[in-house]
Amino acid sequence: MNKKIVLCALLLVCTLLFSACQSNKNPYTPMTEGQNVFGDVTGNNNVQQNQQTQQNQQSQQTQQNNDMLDFDGGEYDPTLEEDSQEDQISTLPQNPPAPVSEPAEISEYAGATPVVIDPIDKPTATPMPPLSFTYQVYDAPNVHLVFEGPVGWTVDASQPDTYIITNPASGMDYQAQVVLKAVSVDSAYDKRALEQVIENMLDEIGDGSVTKFSPSRTAERNLMDADGIYANYTATTKSGAKIAGRVHATCINKVLYTIHISYPQGYTETYKDTVYAQLRKTLSITR
Repeated sequence: MNKKIVLCALLLVCTLLFSACQSNKNPYTPMTEGQNVFGDVTGNNNVQQNQQTQQNQQSQQTQQNNDMLDFDGGEYDPTLEEDSQEDQISTLPQNPPAPVSEPAEISEYAGATPVVIDPIDKPTATPMPPLSFTYQVYDAPNVHLVFEGPVGWTVDASQPDTYIITNPASGMDYQAQVVLKAVSVDSAYDKRALEQVIENMLDEIGDGSVTKFSPSRTAERNLMDADGIYANYTATTKSGAKIAGRVHATCINKVLYTIHISYPQGYTETYKDTVYAQLRKTLSITR
């Protein structure tokens, strides 16, 4: 009887050992792609590959966003960049901030206070510092206009129908500029005539000192309480600087007024929402 019990025990042990040997051939159940419940090497490789693919896609998207904006040869609608309210610039402070403590002309951002960003321990290149502009009144008697612009910009009023202010900073790859013109015309311009004026201005800029030029289409926006037409553009200068700008036109009492503001492309939103907005808000006729 004891021998039978011992024999049965031995058979049971052999059966268990055989089953264990068979199970070691496939210790884990099949895993779907991306699973890594048991730390499987294949699963790790799939996850790493997926992460690398996502990182590459994000890097490519970032590079595309950093490249020059393309307005698709005049099909882009510039109003998409604007606030839903026509006069969003009314939210700007009514009283300009106090003048900067240091002379503006020695700053690389004349008329503005750069907020320096600490580059320590930053994995990517330091971005362009944000600017906060301080304004002064510019009286332009040769075009019979007055407006507020950045403090300390140089003035060129050598032409009878043109008034130009330019950022004097030589340390930047492009010196921002505002060009105002006032020309007498034979008749009042309607919106279609103003559209043609803007299109001609864009053509002239594109045929000038740029190697790549991309304009938006025209859009309506009031200027000095009169109907106006404007458009945006991006370009690359022959020196390689990436720039952007806006042209705006209106006609009042048979005088055609035009604005051309240009600036480094990296500061497009800054100049559009501050310098251009302040110019448009304060621009008025002196006679």
